[in-house]
Amino acid sequence: MSKQLRTAAGSGAAAIAISLVWAASALAHPVLMPTLTKEIAQQRAARAINPPPPPCPQYPSESCTPLPETPATTLPFPGNMAYYGGPVEVTPKEYVVYWGWGQSGAWPNGTNCAAESISEGSFSATLPCDPDVAGKYVADFVQQMGGTAWAGVQTQYFQTNSSGAQQHIANPSEQLAGIWVDDSDANKLPSTSMNNAAGPTNTLTALATEAQAAVAHFGITDLNNSNIVIVQPPGLSDPNALSQGYCAFHDLTYPGVESGAYNGIQQGIAYSNIPYQLAINSGGSNVCGENAVNSDARGKLDGFSIVTGHEIEETVTDPGAEDVVGSSPTHLGGWYDTLDGNENGDKCAWVGENLLTATGPPEPIPGALGNITGNAGDRFAVQSLWSNAANEGTGYCAGAGTDSPIPSSPS
Repeated sequence: MSKQLRTAAGSGAAAIAISLVWAASALAHPVLMPTLTKEIAQQRAARAINPPPPPCPQYPSESCTPLPETPATTLPFPGNMAYYGGPVEVTPKEYVVYWGWGQSGAWPNGTNCAAESISEGSFSATLPCDPDVAGKYVADFVQQMGGTAWAGVQTQYFQTNSSGAQQHIANPSEQLAGIWVDDSDANKLPSTSMNNAAGPTNTLTALATEAQAAVAHFGITDLNNSNIVIVQPPGLSDPNALSQGYCAFHDLTYPGVESGAYNGIQQGIAYSNIPYQLAINSGGSNVCGENAVNSDARGKLDGFSIVTGHEIEETVTDPGAEDVVGSSPTHLGGWYDTLDGNENGDKCAWVGENLLTATGPPEPIPGALGNITGNAGDRFAVQSLWSNAANEGTGYCAGAGTDSPIPSSPS
């Protein structure tokens, strides 16, 4: 989803802070996978919580089309993305943080907990509890996504430096830059809300504080190319996601935006909020990708790679999460749709998903969800990503092994 909830759902209503910095935010839209019975309600909810794309209506002197942003379902949203002048992550680095996995309340009573060792290249860690092996699966995915054709979709996008030169996003084979199992900083997300004032009980402030702790833990100095992926256990996951049914979001810490939720937090930290995907249910059914592609035992974890990949790729191409700041204005966002602010993940979210069952296999249509083979040979479910180059430059969803048969335009 584009950045994150601005108000209380996932993308959030635009929060305009008028001070030295005032912003129209589009908090990366939360990822939703509606079933047919929930489609109408969720689309109405999305219209209520997603702001028009910047600069509408905050800057009426600039032309725009004030359409709401909603994630794609079944079919992609057409129309190529535009460059808004903000940065991209040219050499992306992903730092995975398991927040509170050994803390009291992290797991339901009676969970059979056993320690899980994670070893990814030069990085290793031990999860105190990982009953579904979801934590290891996420680390494996982030370690193996680099260098794949799926991640290669990002290389067509670029930022413009001060000299006007285009700097394209790379696709290094090693994009995992660190793993941290953090049980020292208490995860108090269940006692927070998106509706609370900025501070410890505001969900955005709490997530940003943990992201800031991760920056210090890892000693990160290159914030421009770094993303903090905050993965939560079921009992300590973002309560707004659990109650509202969105799967994740990403955002950028910046003073003055999000109703001041990031005031006092180090500026410029990109982070992805990844609740425990199997805990997000509606009517007894998981709504965040369980068995969305695969029907075997591994398919239970499909949602973790689909959703984590969605947020990582949106952060790489739009770390500014569509924010607009200052009276000039200045666009912090990189690439997204000109009509409704959808980022490269939103435009292709859940394409091919069966809305009657919300489980796989996806419909056999171009751009549908699919499996990729990681750089170490493991299989991961992913959604496709918007490619401006696809369909001879008219654009389409690509990278999941379900590309359009129409060739891409040369880069």
